[in-house]
Amino acid sequence: MTITQVSTAQVSDETVRTTTLDIIVDELELDVEPEEVDLAADLIEVYGADSLGLIQVLARVNKQLGIRVPREKAVDLRTVELLIQQIIDIRDGKDGDQ
Repeated sequence: MTITQVSTAQVSDETVRTTTLDIIVDELELDVEPEEVDLAADLIEVYGADSLGLIQVLARVNKQLGIRVPREKAVDLRTVELLIQQIIDIRDGKDGDQ
């Protein structure tokens, strides 16, 4: 699936969610459909992500959504849900540490 870059202001919560799930499935080479990804699952323990895999996910989020999640945050974004919420918080001008 090819996703083009869009303006950050135009990125809806649903776009963040679906694009992030697509990226996670692709980058972590999961054998599931994006809609089957468990949002509460631990990216490392359940989906086998390592630090490089998480950084690759963040790089693609930046490229495809135009939303930059700092690499140092990757370690704290253990679940799919936390990652998606962090991306939304950054899009909204929040740092997500509140």
